[in-house]
Amino acid sequence: MEINDYITGIISIIAIVISIIAYIQNSRSDKRQLRIGKLEEMLEITHILMGNYQYFEDTNFFKTNLISGTKDNAELEKYNQQIKALSQISERIELQDKLTRLFVLNNSYLPKKELKEKIGIFIAVYTSIAENTLSNPNKIIELPFNDFPKRWDFLDFTQEIQNELIEEMDLGYKESIENKNTYEKKFKERYKLK
Repeated sequence: MEINDYITGIISIIAIVISIIAYIQNSRSDKRQLRIGKLEEMLEITHILMGNYQYFEDTNFFKTNLISGTKDNAELEKYNQQIKALSQISERIELQDKLTRLFVLNNSYLPKKELKEKIGIFIAVYTSIAENTLSNPNKIIELPFNDFPKRWDFLDFTQEIQNELIEEMDLGYKESIENKNTYEKKFKERYKLK
C-alpha cells in the first residue's frame, strides 16, 4: 500500500467519525427542541387556565352562598345564568382538552420533581372546581379539593409553576413571569396617559 492509500483511509475514518458526532449532536438538539416546545405548551395551558379561574371561583362562591342560604327565585335564576356562562367559557377554552393535555405533558416531559407534583395539584384543583361548578352545580359533593384558593393565591401559585417551567427549559431565564410591569409607568409618561 502506498502512502496515498493510508491518507485516504485516515481521511475516510475521520469523515465517518465526524458524521457520527454530528448525528448524535443533532439528535440531542432535536430532543431538546421538542421538550422545550412541550414545556412552552404547558406554559400556554397554565396561562389560559389561570386567566379563567376567577369565573370558576366566583361561581363556586355563588353556589356556596346559595346552598347555605335561602333560595329565592331571582337568585336561583342569576345562578343558573352564571352556570350557563361558565359552561360557555369552559367550551370556549376547551377546558377538558386543556386539562387532559396538561396531564399528559406533565407526566411525559417532566422528571419526578416538585414541579411535576405542583402541576398535578394545579390539575386536581382545576378539575375539582370544574366538577363542583359545572358537573354538580346544585349539590355539594366530596372531591379531592372542596375548598379552593382565592384567585390572587391561585395566580401566585400559577406564576410559581410558570417560572419553574421556564427554568426547566434551561435557556438561562429565571423569574420571568410576574404580576407587575415596571415599564408601565414609563409608557404612560411617554404618551401622557393617566
